[in-house]
Amino acid sequence: MTKKTPEPFLPNKLPLDDLNDFILKPDIIDKMIEASNAMGIYKGFLYNTPNPMLLISPLLIQESVLSSKLEGTHATLEDFLNFEAGNDTPIEKDEMTEIANYRTALYDALDTMGTINNDDPGKLPLSNRIIKNMHKILLNNVRGNTKNPGNFKRAQNYIGSSTEISYTPVPPSHTEEYMANLENYIHFDEKKILIQSAIIHAQFEMIHPFEDGNGRIGRLLIPLFLYYKEYLPYPTFYMSEYFEADRNRYIERLSDISSHNNWLDWIDYYLDGIIKQASRNTIKANRLLSLYDEMKVLCTSKVNSKHAINVLDFIFKHPVFKSGQLKDELNVGSLSTVYNLLDKFTELGILTKSDEKRNITYYSPQIILSTE
Repeated sequence: MTKKTPEPFLPNKLPLDDLNDFILKPDIIDKMIEASNAMGIYKGFLYNTPNPMLLISPLLIQESVLSSKLEGTHATLEDFLNFEAGNDTPIEKDEMTEIANYRTALYDALDTMGTINNDDPGKLPLSNRIIKNMHKILLNNVRGNTKNPGNFKRAQNYIGSSTEISYTPVPPSHTEEYMANLENYIHFDEKKILIQSAIIHAQFEMIHPFEDGNGRIGRLLIPLFLYYKEYLPYPTFYMSEYFEADRNRYIERLSDISSHNNWLDWIDYYLDGIIKQASRNTIKANRLLSLYDEMKVLCTSKVNSKHAINVLDFIFKHPVFKSGQLKDELNVGSLSTVYNLLDKFTELGILTKSDEKRNITYYSPQIILSTE
């Protein structure tokens, strides 16, 4: 007997009427305090570090890999770094492009979007317009590029396997209505920002407004929302590592909302993730800062070139690369200048190079290891 496909689920509109029933429970209060403290330490790092976006860029690459992995890609961090350097990898190009698109979507949103108190008329609020544009970038030139990129779904989508559908999201006829409600809630003055981010992510996943790419857009909304609300000075807080570590639990907690209106366990689970990822991000960010400072001392004392710091910054953005990529970045006319710099950085132990006689790959094992 064929199992019946579940009817489309229509979640409660936001804000939740019974939110205080969840957040006033002693266990949740304790976790909110712990999560706020952990995030406070991480925020302190971001506020007190010059150019934290540069230092966090290796973590964004890792986030792009892990978020895409939740959607079925198989690439590792090293695979993607080699792909960006132009090296062959065992992973299909389509998967690599998906990872690159994830990072591009975040950067594009950052360029376009202001924050809640920003008075720049050229900047947009975090809105469905931003979300749709991220989706268009995400599906550019990859699998799923025929699934209405940049627009809400026109056909009903489903969650589950090819043999069993476990969840039917909001139907297309109600998607605009629910996404308008979600957009309004993004601008709603909820007193507990971390709880609000938990609700936004879950509600987006239950709506599943696009025909493909919903999981990745939903995860991108977390750092963008925290940045938009000026809870963080940069959109550099990522949850995919936590979700990917036990994806079954992640799915179960989301499913419990639609099946039993169990927001409490979702919020509890999400706050655990905030605590863990804030601590891990702080450790990794400080590790990268220490590494950058050590390398900067070496550069300024041992490399007699006006390009030395620019090379170091490039290495943090691209821990695996080819000489031609560095030449383009520095905008110098001669490759000999680039090779001299690369030889110096290799002698100092900042870079290691592959064994090929031509088309050599340069990489920084210390930066790569610092993200793990």
